[in-house]
This record gives sequence, structure tokens and C-alpha cells, in this order.
Amino acid sequence: MRCDGLFLAGLAHRLPATMDVEGAVDDGRYDQVERQADAYASVTVAKDEAPPEMAVAAARLALGRAGTPPSGIALLLHASAWFQGVDYWPAASYVHHEVLGDAGRHAPALDVQQMCAGAMGALELGASYLAADASRESALITTADRYADPGFDRWRSDVRGIVYGDGAAAAVIGRTGFARLLSVSTIVDTGLEGMYRGDEPFATAPGRPVDVRARREAFAAAAKLPPGSVAERTTSGLTDAVGRTLDEAGLSLGDIGRFVFPNVGLHVLRTRYAEPLGVDVERTTWDWGRRTGHVGAADQLTGLTHLVETGSVAPGDRVLLVGIGAGFAWTCAAVEITARPDWSG
Repeated sequence: MRCDGLFLAGLAHRLPATMDVEGAVDDGRYDQVERQADAYASVTVAKDEAPPEMAVAAARLALGRAGTPPSGIALLLHASAWFQGVDYWPAASYVHHEVLGDAGRHAPALDVQQMCAGAMGALELGASYLAADASRESALITTADRYADPGFDRWRSDVRGIVYGDGAAAAVIGRTGFARLLSVSTIVDTGLEGMYRGDEPFATAPGRPVDVRARREAFAAAAKLPPGSVAERTTSGLTDAVGRTLDEAGLSLGDIGRFVFPNVGLHVLRTRYAEPLGVDVERTTWDWGRRTGHVGAADQLTGLTHLVETGSVAPGDRVLLVGIGAGFAWTCAAVEITARPDWSG
């Protein structure tokens, strides 16, 4: 989707204090060999805030930075990958109530469940919603997660090469702003959804601890996939999504100054993201991501927020945001910085 006349007007994140990964290695929660391959320095760990509370804090800051009143929001989308604190409950409605209140009476509040591609998927949905009706001024995107025991082991629940951090991020899409939204697009391969389901039977209630490593082993065994086929399909999804987004924006890889990938470990980042695209790690936000861990669907928004806050991007710079979520879905967005907001370093 080529985005004409749409901008990022505000960005923010809410990240709790970090915890050094060496402590997890010392007490046996994080394998030393994996730690060396991943090269994470720390992860963010929430103690007192639930995900929707962090999302509210990020949303309020993003709205303030955008200069957008709650009444100017036509749609609120909240993305998440894990438990939001209460079962059988719409987290998006909580964020809406706390941030927009009665001023947002005509703005739908919807939860987006596309795992770690959720915020990027919400970005595409929000842009489409605004493009469909010129009277709609702005859309608010939020995402938040907290990965806590006993349901989720941030060090081992997912595959090797990913350690999870907690936090939230928010973005305001509008008709004016500091970064032009050039294009956003999604590629899916739902034939791989079983990688995160495995052979687990459908349960009648939540509560089982997450063990993605076991699920992927069960999926591979049942599907009798040839060696390397999953890697080929995930690489294909990545390159297709990136290529389509760049084509729609009228750009090439060489036109992109910075890349914001998921905050996976360094070995995975190099072999599954940077090298297939021919991108140097130095052009990514890895130095930022290694200090937060993989914050669910928030990585792309926290990474871009970091680039803008620190003055690491300037007017004329183009940034490619790359999201991937179990299911599988790849959503990418190309943006061009057009101004330095007053909250930029």
C-alpha cells in the first residue's frame, strides 16, 4: 500500500528498568552458549506495571508529542503477543478509556492479535482506515507486553536466539507530522502457523506454560519438512515483504539509511535478517535492541523512537521498519524523516 498524505506525528515508548543478562547466566536461567551467540547486554523487566498500563503511558506521551487532542483520534488499535493481565477482557478498551475517554466516543478501540508483527500490522490497518475517509484525522497505535513466569520464560520459552523484554510503544498517524509514511505492506505464509502450535491439543481454558521449542519440534516432525525448508520460507517472506514495500515506495535498498528489525540475538539478526538482504548490522538499531531484548510487537516503534530521540536520523533520511510475527506474517513500512520534532535530541 502506497501511503499518500500520511505521516507519523508522534512516537513514544515506555520501557522499565533493565536487568543485566549475566545474572540469568549465573543462576542457570540463560544458557552461556546462547548468550555468546545472542550478544544481548540486558533486557527490560517490568515489576509493577501491567502491559495496558505501560501502553497508556506510551500513548499519552505520543499524543503529547504529536500535539493531537484525544478528540482527533478516529481509531485506536492495541497490539499484543502475550497475556495482558486479565482473561476475557479487551485491553484496547482500557487504553481507549484511559487515554481518549469520552472524547474518543466515535473512535473504535480494537485489539490486534498478530503476535510480534502486531504493531506493524496495526500501522497498516490504521493507515488504511485514514486513507478510506479524508475526514478522519488521526489513528493511535499502541502495543505492550510483559513476559513473566510461570506462563512465559523470557529466556527459554521461544526459540534459541530470542530473549524477551517488557515494555510498550505508541505511534500517532496523522495528516501532518515529522516523518512521511511512504508505504506499508504485508506478506503471509499461514502454512507455518503450526510452528507455534505444535501438537498441543486445543484447551478449554488458558494456563499452560509456553514452550515454543517443543512446539516447533513437533511441527517439523509431523510436517516432515525437508532440512532448511522453514528457513527458506521465512527468508522468502522477509525478502518479499521488504521488496514489495520498497517497490510501492519507489525506493531501493540503497535508498534506506537505517533498518529497524526485531530485537533478536546477533547471530539470528545477521543470518536471518541482515545477510539475506545484504544489509550491514551497523545500519540497524542492534546497539539499541541488545539492551532491551525482544519487546514483542514493540521493537519497530521503540527502535524508531530511539533513532528520533537521539537525533540519529535527520530530514531526508529513510528508515525501513521490518516486523515478523508467528502465523506467519511479515509487515514492513518505509518512512522518510521530514523534520526534527522538538523532542528529538
